[in-house]
Amino acid sequence: MTQQEPTQTTHEFRVVQHDANTEPPPIRLFWRILYTLLLLALLVLLGLWSSGRIVGAAANAQQSGTPLVLAFYYTWFDENTWNYATVPDLPAAQYVSRDRGAMGRQIEQAQRAGIDAFLVAWYGPNGDSNQTEPNLAALLDEAAVRNFRIGILFETTSPFLNGTGDATVALAHALNVHANHPAFLRVDGRPVIFFWRPTLWSVDSWRAIRDQVDPARSAIWIAEGVDMSYQAVFDGHHLYSNTWSPPADLGYTNEKFARWTAAASQQYGTHKRWVATVMPGYDDTRTGRGNAFARDREGGAYYERSWQAAIASAPDWIVITSFNEWPEGTYIEPSVAYGERYLQLTAQWSAVYKSGGGGTAAAASIAPEAPVVVAVPLPTATPVSEPTAFVTVDLLNLREGPSTDHTILAQMAQGAALPITGRDQAWPDWWQVSYGGTSGWVYGPMVTAAGPLEQVAAVVAPSAPVSAAEIERMRARLAVPPVPSIRLPQWLGGLAEK
Repeated sequence: MTQQEPTQTTHEFRVVQHDANTEPPPIRLFWRILYTLLLLALLVLLGLWSSGRIVGAAANAQQSGTPLVLAFYYTWFDENTWNYATVPDLPAAQYVSRDRGAMGRQIEQAQRAGIDAFLVAWYGPNGDSNQTEPNLAALLDEAAVRNFRIGILFETTSPFLNGTGDATVALAHALNVHANHPAFLRVDGRPVIFFWRPTLWSVDSWRAIRDQVDPARSAIWIAEGVDMSYQAVFDGHHLYSNTWSPPADLGYTNEKFARWTAAASQQYGTHKRWVATVMPGYDDTRTGRGNAFARDREGGAYYERSWQAAIASAPDWIVITSFNEWPEGTYIEPSVAYGERYLQLTAQWSAVYKSGGGGTAAAASIAPEAPVVVAVPLPTATPVSEPTAFVTVDLLNLREGPSTDHTILAQMAQGAALPITGRDQAWPDWWQVSYGGTSGWVYGPMVTAAGPLEQVAAVVAPSAPVSAAEIERMRARLAVPPVPSIRLPQWLGGLAEK
């Protein structure tokens, strides 16, 4: 037995050597092929998944050269909004802004019309009755599941913002919270915020705000208005409205502001974006404003001319005023009177713009649809029973007294109604008014005075304060030493006596 063990061991070794140097059995080859195929399939699936994510991310990431179409959007409508006494038309499907179903429907309508993002009017993060904050958060979520984008229209005149300090806190919240949502509008990785009426504060005030909340200038801030000096702080310019009374030439207006924005780019050494505005018309005659007016839509012709003028100005982006600003009659969402006419026109002209077509390019013709004739009851005029001043300018200073030397107590928006409480005959161009339990003065040519003005009481206005500059001049005079007395020579004194 001791002699057989080596032979057996040698045999076993040879068998092992033989197995290692010959082809594997068919069953083992089958499993190796199957394993290899499964591995290859897994790699292909992983590649498709990752490439899909990359393509999707590339599609979602907006670049500077992308011709975006944006639209202003409002979230403060409720059950009491929809009546012909306050709006010129009604939505085809009435809604409340907090309804996520309505949000989703509106986003999908905008997408079909070629709109890339909503610019949502936002009052800031605070305030118990401020529905713009929760509605903005909900819109971002609804947009994310639909591959849509949401930016912010910062309402500088928000009733929940009391000065630049509150604005600073609000913008920090916008950039640190909302701008980090995956659905927030970004261009070149930079979050986009539009600003309503930035001229409420000075350029220096805005510079101080931005130095605190966006010191690296990592966001894109778009200003509004006609004062281009704000481009020292902002990154671009737009007009919220270019439908004025009396009317202005749309082509000239767009060309002028495009030229001014280009000049600002040269002046400040960085590209300033020109965002051209398109509007379907205008009708704020049910707001009670003293300077309310209506601009007829002309069955869509005015909207088309607005698009042509905007495109001809070679804008970086186009913004629509608006998707759903109903009280001012600038809505394009489906309505009782117009159906989907303005969404169809938007799809037509957004395609022209994005294809690089010029402002005079003929878009695919859409046969005009006759608007549904709706018996719109006119609002009942409410007689003014007390002397009242209606603000007729964009922004009016309420002062402590009847002159520009008096301190500004508050600023009144267009359309504000202020009870008139007095008038000083020495200052006939000024009205004393009541506001927030206090008394102030407004400049007469900037308001419309209505009601029984003969009942306005005669008052004595506060004296104009001495300005700081005048105080300094008085101090300077007092600081000058008196002229020293001059003693005349005796001989000259004698001559003088003679």
